[in-house]
Amino acid sequence: MKDYSNNLYDYERYILSYKIKNGKIIAKLANGGSYTIPYTEENEKSVISRMETQAREAYVEPLSGFAKIMSILQPLVVLPLAILNFIDYGGLLFGVVLGMVTFSSIFFPALCIINVIKRRDIEKLNYFLRYQEELNDNVLNNENMLINVSEKAVNQIKKQQVSGEKIFNINNIDSYSLSDLRTLKENLDRINSFCFDEDESTLEEQGPILKKKKKLGSKK
Repeated sequence: MKDYSNNLYDYERYILSYKIKNGKIIAKLANGGSYTIPYTEENEKSVISRMETQAREAYVEPLSGFAKIMSILQPLVVLPLAILNFIDYGGLLFGVVLGMVTFSSIFFPALCIINVIKRRDIEKLNYFLRYQEELNDNVLNNENMLINVSEKAVNQIKKQQVSGEKIFNINNIDSYSLSDLRTLKENLDRINSFCFDEDESTLEEQGPILKKKKKLGSKK
């Protein structure tokens, strides 16, 4: 998962991911270090629980009005100064001021893009936490759930299936996009709504061939 330790815990305690190796759980921390503990089911559950708590509490500080105004005004103020300095003092000072103009010009757009990316990621974390059990319980039994899901997500699902691990978990959430998770959930809802018969389903472009299941107690 992404690093939101600036909002929650200090860098030394914030777990980004973990792996199991040689009977030990090695947790990667936000400060670039790692923390190793003996592998037990309870220890792994504790690590997962901690990461899920981090995900639930993650948030992004809204951009302040002052920062927005200053970021917009900086190029407007500094550019005329750069031109005047070039006229009066020549190229060296102009180059310095021009560098300030360039930095000011990209600062706010970059800040906005980073803010949007983080908000999108937090939205994905919340969506995952809400539907992870439902997705895990059904994805291996319903091939139609993979319709319109990205190739990257399908490959990750197959990889998790081979390893025997949970398909969707907080430790591999970065492998899935919010769009993929939503598509999987929408496909599952569609399957449940129409009572697909998975024995006669297909993944052709035109979509699944449906066969409505008979209701209990109905006559042929």
